[in-house]
Amino acid sequence: MRRVLSIGVVATGTVLLIALFLFVREPVVDASANGLFANDFCGTIKLADGEMLLNDQQTISYIVGRDADGRYILPRFDVGAVSDQGLDVDGTRSVRKLRLDRLPSATKLTLHEGLTPYVFKRLTPNLRN
Repeated sequence: MRRVLSIGVVATGTVLLIALFLFVREPVVDASANGLFANDFCGTIKLADGEMLLNDQQTISYIVGRDADGRYILPRFDVGAVSDQGLDVDGTRSVRKLRLDRLPSATKLTLHEGLTPYVFKRLTPNLRN
């Protein structure tokens, strides 16, 4: 009986450690995405080590990921483009990916608002803070 209890405690501890590793790990931040990107209609997006600054007004955290379509930025909240007004942050919508043209040294960041792509071009070399 003691042996079964010991095995159960060890198995439970192992499962808890794995769950802790999976759910509490640091988000992926890729410094090669850092930089200032601009669009004539929407304004600017500054990426700096996991923090996205929108039009020098609002900061949102993000992670860098990769899927079948390539590299992307995934902000904590949805970032969208509002015609002739700039960028909008909405915590009630599903988060959309902002696509990078390449890493390292991305030169473009693309945000899709429906079928309309808004391309932000890099204004600065990589920002390494």
